[in-house]
Amino acid sequence: MGRTLLLDNTFFPVKIISWQRAMILLLTGRAEVVLEYQDIEIHSVNFKINLPKILRLYTKHRSSRNVKFSRQNVFVRDNHTCQYCYQKFRQEALTIDHVTPVSKGGQTTWENVVASCANCNTKKGSKSVKEIGFKLLKEPRRPNWSAKMYLRLKDGDPPEWFEWFPSSA
Repeated sequence: MGRTLLLDNTFFPVKIISWQRAMILLLTGRAEVVLEYQDIEIHSVNFKINLPKILRLYTKHRSSRNVKFSRQNVFVRDNHTCQYCYQKFRQEALTIDHVTPVSKGGQTTWENVVASCANCNTKKGSKSVKEIGFKLLKEPRRPNWSAKMYLRLKDGDPPEWFEWFPSSA
């Protein structure tokens, strides 16, 4: 069934929630409908309602706003660009690479992992960036919180959701 984009009281995107969670927030009076699906209805014995496409909370949402470390978020942080050859790739063509290899004490952290194409990753192998003579496009850092990264919008999501993220349109 459908999912719902949840906004806080300032209309800032918070998360994508299940239709069940959306109905609980709506029916308990904790949120209001901003936009609804026209073709998906929820029925009960006493009423029917269109499923909310976008809900707004009446209160400010508290969030740690830390970006979760994941392959996908590394690719987003690095703009789907190999940090060694500077070419942009589709996600399926990218790998993650440890700047300081694990075999040499490198950790799997924001500050030591970058997006890399398969060719550059293979060429680098277990050598350090200095040993192979590569120059990083940019130093890897923990990214600032970004709703786009946190929410993981997909191509199949409702087009109205993308309007809340000018950089992803």
